[in-house]
Amino acid sequence: MRRALLVPALAVLASTAMYAGACSDGGGGASSVPELADVIYEGGATDEALDVLLAATPKDDPAQGTVFDAPEDGATLPGDAPPELTFHIAGAAQGAAPRAAPALRRAAGGAAVDPRAREPGAATSPAWADLGALLGPARAAQAHGTPVNGRAYLLVFSTPGHEGLLRVFTTRLSYTPDAAAWDKLRAAGAPITVDVTNAIFENNRIVQGGGPFAGEPVTFSIAP
Repeated sequence: MRRALLVPALAVLASTAMYAGACSDGGGGASSVPELADVIYEGGATDEALDVLLAATPKDDPAQGTVFDAPEDGATLPGDAPPELTFHIAGAAQGAAPRAAPALRRAAGGAAVDPRAREPGAATSPAWADLGALLGPARAAQAHGTPVNGRAYLLVFSTPGHEGLLRVFTTRLSYTPDAAAWDKLRAAGAPITVDVTNAIFENNRIVQGGGPFAGEPVTFSIAP
């Protein structure tokens, strides 16, 4: 009985110590790198992936760069509410069909069964295997959050007098400033240009031929 209670207790203590050390390096919504401390992270983007993107030289590929849907270039936006900025990959069709859900299979008697559900009576992993999964390198590698897989986008808002006024790293094809970010943009008092650089990632690393790619910038103003 004592042994059964000791294993979970040791797992909790070891996991706490490991995560305290790993998370001190920054990640997800914050970075320990001073130059990235102001970056806003959305949609599961990580600072590890951003470090990799910034270390690479963007390529000009019209089919892989982004194009803004909103706002239009030269637009003046009302200042009372933050707008949603949307964009897409130039060579990709807009409004792509959503990923299909896994097909249901049929169990005996014709009942539909979700393949993601555990089979009744399926073997479960032993306690030591669970402990290994908790403390093993795969778990530690994700201490900063789930690695980025797929495209991620770095939005950089700048004015003639302030490059990098606001930076956002996201895995989404849209961005709506929160109140603090919108106040920063409104206070700029000058036309704002936003550039988007994107890359295709696998486990926080840019895949071969995956960029980064420079997009078409857009410039807008905010009404007083």
